[in-house]
Amino acid sequence: MNIRELEKDTGTLSNPSKMPSHGHSTPAADCITGSKLAKIAGSVCSKCYARKGRYVFPNVQDAQRKRRDLLSSPRWVESMTELIRRREKSGHFRWKDSGDISSVEELSNIVQVARNLPDITFWLPTREYGIVSKWVETFGKMPHNLIIRLSAYMIDGKPPIILAKRLGVLTSTVSSDKQAADCPAYKQGGACGDCRRCWDDSVENVCYPQH
Repeated sequence: MNIRELEKDTGTLSNPSKMPSHGHSTPAADCITGSKLAKIAGSVCSKCYARKGRYVFPNVQDAQRKRRDLLSSPRWVESMTELIRRREKSGHFRWKDSGDISSVEELSNIVQVARNLPDITFWLPTREYGIVSKWVETFGKMPHNLIIRLSAYMIDGKPPIILAKRLGVLTSTVSSDKQAADCPAYKQGGACGDCRRCWDDSVENVCYPQH
């Protein structure tokens, strides 16, 4: 199958300008927990970057909705595996540069793609603690190359370290104080540059500056 044929099963990959890699995004409006947090002042989702800027352009929204609608394709895992294998040359990949996981089934498909591509390190930030918990309770340990970070709900909030340790995953937080953040992107024109902390399983928590 060629790239266009693979994309009929998966939609296109996203190409976030900050990232050193491709990604996979779905509509932020579909976030389960995030949509509730978006209504709460002081939450990380109340200032969600994926609900403004280029993310609300019609062509971007159309592509995100298509990716979402194709998640139930019976060939999604097979085609997504091959699409990433062919297109991603950095050795890294980001799930959900917009949106979040929606079910245990979706997470299982992401896990299988990671297992199919052991030479690529995948990063998945999520606020769906319950979905991750149910997956781990049902299926056990995540593959070593899938770096899941449970994202704190509130700006300047503490990371959910106890839960993350129990599940065998990692965490991330958002700080209103740029000096307290260890993500260097704001010093580098909004880009990751050479930093790969988000994909590094030796980094227990990554702290981002508030957007």
